[in-house]
Amino acid sequence: MNGIKRLARPSILLSMLILCGPSVVGFSPRVAVPRRIDRRHLPSKTRAASSSEGCTETKIVDIADIMITARNASAGGELDALASRLLDVCAEYGQIGSKLTDDRRAMIDDLAYSLGRYSDLAPAECDLRLRGRHELIYSASPGASSGALGPLVGTVSQSFLDEVRYINRVELFSGLVKIELYAERKALSDTKVRVKFKETAFYLLGNEVKRGEAKGSGVWEYIFSGYVTVDGEKILLRVMKTPSTFVIVQRQGNGG
Repeated sequence: MNGIKRLARPSILLSMLILCGPSVVGFSPRVAVPRRIDRRHLPSKTRAASSSEGCTETKIVDIADIMITARNASAGGELDALASRLLDVCAEYGQIGSKLTDDRRAMIDDLAYSLGRYSDLAPAECDLRLRGRHELIYSASPGASSGALGPLVGTVSQSFLDEVRYINRVELFSGLVKIELYAERKALSDTKVRVKFKETAFYLLGNEVKRGEAKGSGVWEYIFSGYVTVDGEKILLRVMKTPSTFVIVQRQGNGG
């Protein structure tokens, strides 16, 4: 604890955070979607006889629905495997992408883009229904939005307040130091969201020490958004460009 107190001297640390400004927590290509099955070229119905207690009945089965269900089941397995691989690589290489080699960043980008064809339709519109707390897993941003403040690395999260407002948050020393950036979002297209920064607040030992207006804006473009199952847990995974790559998850119990 004495070491933490020396690192977190309010005058020095707060000055560094204020100089960083909104970049501390301020978090491309089109998203490809799975090709749809054209029902016009499929046999629409087939009949299958089944026997129950000696009685025979005829059931109508839609072949297109069977094919779509089978394809979705196969796609779900491929998606979960890709998502697991992406999260494993991010965990192995670390949260701060700017410290990685070009090859390692490229590997993460390749995995991220491979998810694109499985993305939700119009993920930017779905973004407006987000709730709860989301965790940053990886950021290639060279700025402090990745959680890097000099030699320190903080945890980064988003908390959505409603369909417009949310908070980007960086926490250091298990929350003893916290910076919050209040922002508003608006969908520009199916895949793009504009973010405007409104206010920044600094906290030390749970007490607010400074609050002020924040200026600036940015555009996030979705590569992927959707639910995946990783290690038996269903999570919401979002992969976005700002233009740096960001990987963000919401786990069960955090409002998902």
